Order: sequence, then structure tokens, then C-alpha cells
Amino acid sequence: MIDPHSVYLNALGITNTNGEVGSQQQSKWKQINKYVQILADLVDRSDLKDRKSLNIVDMGSGKGYLTFAAYDYFKNIRGIDVKMTGVEARSDLAAISNDVARASEFDGLEFVQATIDSYPLKDVNILIALHACDTATDDALFQGIRSGADLIVAAPCCHKQIRKQMKPPPMMHDILKHGVMIERVAETLTDGLRALLLERAGYATRLFEFISVEHTPKNNMLVGTKLAEAKNTDDIETQIRDLKEFYGIGSQHLESLLAEK
Repeated sequence: MIDPHSVYLNALGITNTNGEVGSQQQSKWKQINKYVQILADLVDRSDLKDRKSLNIVDMGSGKGYLTFAAYDYFKNIRGIDVKMTGVEARSDLAAISNDVARASEFDGLEFVQATIDSYPLKDVNILIALHACDTATDDALFQGIRSGADLIVAAPCCHKQIRKQMKPPPMMHDILKHGVMIERVAETLTDGLRALLLERAGYATRLFEFISVEHTPKNNMLVGTKLAEAKNTDDIETQIRDLKEFYGIGSQHLESLLAEK
């Protein structure tokens, strides 16, 4: 989907000057294209599919591989008027990414140095947060909910907050005494609670594999699509409460942020 001869791919070390993908960058190249394919499909399934303009914010953009690819696709392949902002806490990465954006003549793309929880959002259509570590994912989800983003796309990374709190019931002690098992349950529980909290906030949710673990171990994608009408949340409240009680969870960061909203 993405042209390998693009300036930014060479600047980011994905391709050489001939547009050839390096042998050590094949996994990243596959990840980039799969990500763009998924994002395009999500937009086409939403009320954004016929929009002529999009405001997209990428929270925790890092080196910007996926930020550049998303902008390139929507702007240059689909011809949409795109304003895209990459939010990155490290000033050096934000500066380098802005240099690459200028070299690529991507006038609608900019990178700003800020933390996820502090960056002000307004009129956002799509909020993206890929691999924001632990509760930074919750900060991004909260920002998306609070700003009323039409589409929220997150690939959660790390699940430390819930893992540290878990007190499994006696019936599960022998199963969850194994580190690998409790890690998997913590991941499932964390992302499951996030999906329920998004639904409680008026979003339809999907949770699916982003790209095979052969290419990256961080492979869950959580998507929230804003609903036109809110639905009854009593059942969701009950599920959240029961899950927390069953596993001995005292607090979940996104839930706490929403309670303070």
C-alpha cells in the first residue's frame, strides 16, 4: 500500500536510496503496511469513510514510522485533506521527525513534544496510541473519550498496573502460580476492562490481533468507534465490578480518570 520509494522511508532507515527494503527491516515494513491496511478498513467501516478532511493525532509517536505511513496513505493515496499530529515526549525524536516531514513535503504533518496526558485535543476524528506503555495507554484512551474522538485505535503495551494488584481466588492459585499464565491473564483482564470502559463511554469496541507475533510481540489492537446514541450501561457496570472483585483489583487507571472527568 505504501510506496517504498517514499522519502521518509529512506530517512527512517527502512529503505535504501533505490527504494529497496533492508533485510533487517522486513518485519517493520510488513508491520507498517498491515497497520495502514487495518486503519484504512476501520475508517471505511465508520462514519468517517466519506470525509474529505481528517484530524488525526498519534499519541506517543516515537520515531514516527506509522505516523508517516498513515499521513502518506490518507493524503497522497486517498486524497484526503489531513491534519496529523504526532505527540512525543522526547524532544529529540519530535525534532528529527519534523525534519523528515519537511523533507517529505508533508505540510499537514507535525510532531510536538508533549506527554500524552498533557496534550490538549480538539475536534479529533482519529486518536491513535500504539504501544504506549502500561497506564500511558489509559491516558490516551481517556484523551480520546474526553475529546469525543470518532475513532480510537490503540495497541496496548505492558499491563503492569493490573498485574501488580491481582489476587487470584483460591481456585486459580495453582494455575496462576506460573508467571507466563498470570501475565497472559493480566493482559486479557487489562484490555478487557479497557474495552468495557470504552463501551460504557459510548463506543462500540473491537479487540483483535494487530499483526502476527512473528513480526512483533505487541499484537493486540483495541478499537473504539463512537456511537451516535448512548446505550444502557448497567450490565457493563456490573461486569466491571465483578471482574475487579474476582481478581482482587482495587483500581484501574482509565476507570479512575473517567471517574474524575
